[in-house]
This record gives sequence, structure tokens and C-alpha cells, in this order.
Amino acid sequence: MTGSLDATTVAPALESVRALLQADGADIELVELDGDVAHLRLLLVEANCAECVLPTPLLADVALQQMRPQAPGLAAIVIDDPRTG
Repeated sequence: MTGSLDATTVAPALESVRALLQADGADIELVELDGDVAHLRLLLVEANCAECVLPTPLLADVALQQMRPQAPGLAAIVIDDPRTG
């Protein structure tokens, strides 16, 4: 791994993903970092349309693409999505 990942690196990188989700009233938060994998939790409490939020696999891909420029050591995203039980 080229750089060390920690919450101070990943949290700002997550802001662009949060902005996308907040448009539909949803949000996402960092739960933990496991090496180069970020574990995120999708929050749908205020969501106007939970079905409008991207499906989990696509959301994980978009999040990774959005976050990598600021957190280049990030290898993967795992999302805890309440819609998938």
C-alpha cells in the first residue's frame, strides 16, 4: 500500500458521495477502515425515495471512483445497505 488510510483521509473524500445521496435525502457514513477497504453505512431515514438511491453494487463503484482521487490507497468499498436486510 502506497499511503496510509485513516479517517482523516477518507472522511473528506466521502463528502462528494454524501452530496450525491443528500440530493435524495439519504446519507452515508464511514463505519470503519479495514486496511484499504472502507466500510460505509447507507442512511435512508430522511430519504424522499429510498428506491431512487443507487443499488448497492453501483453505489459502491461510484463511491470508490469519487473517493480515490483524495484517498488513492483505497482499494474497495463495502456498503451496509438497510434495503438489503
